[in-house]
Amino acid sequence: MPNKLIYSGLKLLKPWDRVKILAEIFFRLKIVRLVMFFLVILVVLPATFFLIASPKPQKQINYGVNFSAKYAQELGMDWRGTYLKILDDLGAKNIRLVAYWDEIEQNQGNYNFSDIVWQLQEADKRNVNVIMTIGRKVPRYPECFEPSWWRKIKTEDMRNDKLYQYLKVATKTLSPYKSIKMWQVENEPFFPFGTCLPIKKETVAKEVALVRELDKRPILIQDSGEGGFWFPSYNLGDYLGISMYRKIWYDFWGVLLGKSVYFQYPLAHWTYKIKADLVKVPYQKIIVTELQAEPWGPGPSGQLSNDEKDKTMSRQDFISVINYAQKSGFRDLYFWGAEWWLWEKEVNGNAFYWDSAKALFN
Repeated sequence: MPNKLIYSGLKLLKPWDRVKILAEIFFRLKIVRLVMFFLVILVVLPATFFLIASPKPQKQINYGVNFSAKYAQELGMDWRGTYLKILDDLGAKNIRLVAYWDEIEQNQGNYNFSDIVWQLQEADKRNVNVIMTIGRKVPRYPECFEPSWWRKIKTEDMRNDKLYQYLKVATKTLSPYKSIKMWQVENEPFFPFGTCLPIKKETVAKEVALVRELDKRPILIQDSGEGGFWFPSYNLGDYLGISMYRKIWYDFWGVLLGKSVYFQYPLAHWTYKIKADLVKVPYQKIIVTELQAEPWGPGPSGQLSNDEKDKTMSRQDFISVINYAQKSGFRDLYFWGAEWWLWEKEVNGNAFYWDSAKALFN
């Protein structure tokens, strides 16, 4: 009977008044209020977290480059001339350098640091800031660069002893150069990429301790920006280095049955900052040490056709990557591919990448 009276009363009201009364009755229901509460939680909390955690572009960005003498030689270039042009013509003031163990200790116990010492001497002359990378897994494919004799050692303990001895000698030899502002010990040691024997966490921890004992400059550990867990690497050193790739050509650990494909990471620029907050790595302690700025295709960059290169690093991609990185909020961005920029300019007659980067550095 009461429901009939309510219904009869509602019929006497204007349509808008009826709507308001029915809405009031609806929202008084307990189940409706509970559903609304949880919907608000699901929407408001993520939105609030995003507003708080999303990155703010840096007003002053420190641009840098990576340099690999090995890679310059693979492109068919004079690596010393390439390096000097990166410093003097391109104007790079921040650079990540690499000591390659397979070249330095070709014969066990005989060390030749002349190539990397020359690079550091030239950096010292120009007041360039250097991240000095040492270890057995260092930048450029195949990632691990141990001497051939080292892999023939039968036991892991004996191999590690030789590695630690090399780290000690490398640190003592290179530490006098004032251009070194930071050491990098190993490169993505816990990320399964490259033709490498596995590296255990305790081994890297021992390497870090050896370097820290000999020199007080900060230590950076590198991890994959896209696939790494970050905190285990950061926890071993003082800074975390990460990669930032957009388009690649890759077979994901055999998942695709040996077939590599072109792939674009579906990551917005703000995901790196939010990931840093979630894994408890201070955002200010993260350096983008590998910002993709060259092609990644089915072969060495210098042997790809223009069509193949454009699939992962066209002119538009190059500008897009820079804008993406700038919006990510990181203060330090080190480009990956400066050697290729020069190759494109001098061999392929395409100065776009070199000149565009040069405008940033100057």
